[in-house]
Amino acid sequence: MINFIKYRWFYFVFSLFVILLGFYFVFTHGFTYSLDLAGGGLIEFAADDKQANLARELVKKNYKKLNFQQTSTGFFIRGTGLNKKNSRAIISTLNKKLKIRKIRFELVGPSVSSSNIYKILTATAIAVLGILIYVALQFKQWQFGLAAIAALVHDSLVLVGLWAIFSYFWGFELDVLFVTAVLTTMSFSVHDTIVIFDKIQEEEKKGSFVSLQECLNWALNVTMMRSLNNSLTVVIMLSALIILGGETTRGFALSLLIGTVAGTYSSPFIATPVYYFLVKKNSK
Repeated sequence: MINFIKYRWFYFVFSLFVILLGFYFVFTHGFTYSLDLAGGGLIEFAADDKQANLARELVKKNYKKLNFQQTSTGFFIRGTGLNKKNSRAIISTLNKKLKIRKIRFELVGPSVSSSNIYKILTATAIAVLGILIYVALQFKQWQFGLAAIAALVHDSLVLVGLWAIFSYFWGFELDVLFVTAVLTTMSFSVHDTIVIFDKIQEEEKKGSFVSLQECLNWALNVTMMRSLNNSLTVVIMLSALIILGGETTRGFALSLLIGTVAGTYSSPFIATPVYYFLVKKNSK
């Protein structure tokens, strides 16, 4: 039987390092926000690689604050500073100089983006409240509830922090789909944690083990392969979606993949050690 609890401080230090690294990028560089959240405009053009490279140089020279993103069929120009006036100028310039055709043009006003932010915060609060109520009803012992919440918070912080890194280096946007991934990660984290806690609670009632550490290690050894197999199927599906999917779904699939890995890790290596720490501290 593997003694997982023995290395609990290593898990805590590793998780703290990942979270602090991510939040360094959050506070120093922030996120690249989508139009749904920040407002602004988006123009999509159809172009070959040569036209796209020339257009990139032209846009970066005259509109430095706008974001240029190349795709397999052309490129996007987007940003909070994109309005009707400068978008018409961009479309006209690219059409005349490079013969590039506009495919799509969208404007999102500040009122729309503010409404979306309010809905996102409301949805997040309702989801967290629902999870807390479920944990309280499922486990009568308060240490189980706090440990499950610790894992939930851990997964959310890891996902948000790593997304700031991906946003800085690869331009992934923080959008409504990312918030959906955060909420999905919360539910996945609690689901996986409860499987382990149910086994722990069952053995504690039976009194099968002399020490708490032996009970927790046994529960982790019994449930570990089940958790890994369940997560592996999700990881394979999301990896295929990231590699073969389009630009619109790649960010969402990547955020779900991070959340899945974080949730699989936190249940045995964060929630269970936190429960062990709380029980030991309370017994003293």
